[in-house]
Amino acid sequence: MQHDPYLEHVSVRFQEARLSARLPAAMIVDEGEPIAASLVNFSRHGFRLHVDGRYDAGETFRLEVSGWPRLVGRVIWNDRGRIGCVFDEPPSGKVFQTMCASATGLDRAAF
Repeated sequence: MQHDPYLEHVSVRFQEARLSARLPAAMIVDEGEPIAASLVNFSRHGFRLHVDGRYDAGETFRLEVSGWPRLVGRVIWNDRGRIGCVFDEPPSGKVFQTMCASATGLDRAAF
C-alpha cells in the first residue's frame, strides 16, 4: 500500500488545537488574481477558510495573510464556502509563533 501524505495531514488535524482567527486573507490559485477569503482558524499544519467558490480536494494555492510569510495550502475538504486545508510545508516553530502573535495582536517581541 502506497503512503498517502494527505491522510497523514488529516490525522494530524484532529490531534492539534487550532487558534481561532477572523483575519482577512487571499488565495492565489495558479498565480491568478487574489481571491478574497477569511481565515477562520489555523494550527501549525492546517487552517480553515471561508471563501466563495468551489475548490476540489487536492487543489493547491498560495495563502496570503498580512504579516505572515506566503504559504502554500492544499484543500482537504470543501463544504458550502468553507474549506479545510493543510500547509504543504508547515511553518517552522518560530514562524508559527509569529503567525500566532499576528493573529492575536500580541507583541511579537514577547516571543
